[in-house]
Amino acid sequence: MSRIHRRPAGATTVWSRLPRRVVSLKVATGMETWDNVMVSCVGGGQVVSVEEALGCIAKCVHRVGVEPVPLTEALNRVLAEDVAAPQDVPRFSYATVDGFAIHRHDTSQSPMKKPGALEVIETVSAGSPATRTVQPGTSIRVMTGALLPPGTDAVVKTEDVSPMEGKTGFIVVHKTARPMENMARAGETLKREELVLKAGTILRPERIGVLASLGLRRVDVFRRPHIGLLGTGNEIVALEENLDPGKIYASSYYLLMAKLQERGCTPMRLGITDDDRKDIQNRIRSGLAGDAMITTGGTGEGVTDWVMDIYRTMDIHPGFDGVAMSPGRSSRFGVLQGKPLFSLPGSPTACLVAFEELVMPAILRLAGVGQGENLVRPLLKMNLAGSLSGKRGTRRYVPARIVLRNGQLEAAPLAKAHRGSVMPVMEAHGLIVIPENTDKLVPGENVDVRLTAFDNEFSPSKSVERRMEE
Repeated sequence: MSRIHRRPAGATTVWSRLPRRVVSLKVATGMETWDNVMVSCVGGGQVVSVEEALGCIAKCVHRVGVEPVPLTEALNRVLAEDVAAPQDVPRFSYATVDGFAIHRHDTSQSPMKKPGALEVIETVSAGSPATRTVQPGTSIRVMTGALLPPGTDAVVKTEDVSPMEGKTGFIVVHKTARPMENMARAGETLKREELVLKAGTILRPERIGVLASLGLRRVDVFRRPHIGLLGTGNEIVALEENLDPGKIYASSYYLLMAKLQERGCTPMRLGITDDDRKDIQNRIRSGLAGDAMITTGGTGEGVTDWVMDIYRTMDIHPGFDGVAMSPGRSSRFGVLQGKPLFSLPGSPTACLVAFEELVMPAILRLAGVGQGENLVRPLLKMNLAGSLSGKRGTRRYVPARIVLRNGQLEAAPLAKAHRGSVMPVMEAHGLIVIPENTDKLVPGENVDVRLTAFDNEFSPSKSVERRMEE
């Protein structure tokens, strides 16, 4: 078995320091209790920057517990412990080509001397050890991956030799071999006890292969976060219900459910309800069985918007009451009995933006993802295929398709749509991020794009026709 190095499952890194009102919380995780966690957050109806919001959230989020799983079920799980090599990799020296194991000095020739003949004394395939030793004047035929016979200090390729005329079982080598040529030496890739993977690493297929090469049958991973999901609004209904006049299906609810599943979480379906305060409170309380909660809708300041009222009624410690981002400005965050609660706008585009920018980093932190992995999907530099403008004091996000033009990737803003349309969300590969106080962006200008989808459907340049002009 490999040597495993355990690290605390609840350790976190503070993303930013906020010189704001301090709220004392008791944060309970699945394995340990966090007393007097000092959460520096802005309250009192203030709108915070994106960085301040992320810093506030980070202080309230702690990793979930650990569970062992078979390696065959560990894909995309997060490694909970460091893994060191239990043995040298490779364990033995082997041939990297089909050829002949030799003494390299047998191939050292002066210009006036003809190549000498070597007797072939055995043939060795991968998986079977040799029974003979390479002696001066002899060779052993080896296949790729075969354990090298004793006495070997080089392997010559099959194409660099020829049978000796008139003498069966002998070969002539037509080149001078270099020391250790065409050989992989034991321990060349990893030495015993060398660190292979750190805790917090996402186990992608290639990493699963590495762990399999070490002989690991089971690994300790962070368990899947359980995230409560509640959709609210008098106008939305579940897919199982009929559409009465004025009703729409709760697309944002199902969008977030899929996003959670995509990131390896287990959604706890708290259901879809209207703006009934009592029912919403009961459903939020049932979500306390999970690791965090997300609600959609009710984040505004209208008559039916419930978030601010219920935060006060349920004694939810407020983190912030809005974020200087567009869309998603009305996003709110709080902590209830140690559990993070995200309240996102009901509009699909605003909901997606708020989820990607605010919730996704928290979910990855819950899942145990370490500093070596991206806590959010990367920002890529691309040329803008269209015109856009920014907003004073607000970070703006614009859904975009990634367009392939003349071998270069461009970000094409999607056409404007009404507030509740799901089409920009469906067609987007990413979000163009426009910094605060940006005036105007012109075609060809370099912009930051946050990828939100990896579907390999990059568009031909004709999709630029659907760009948004402002």
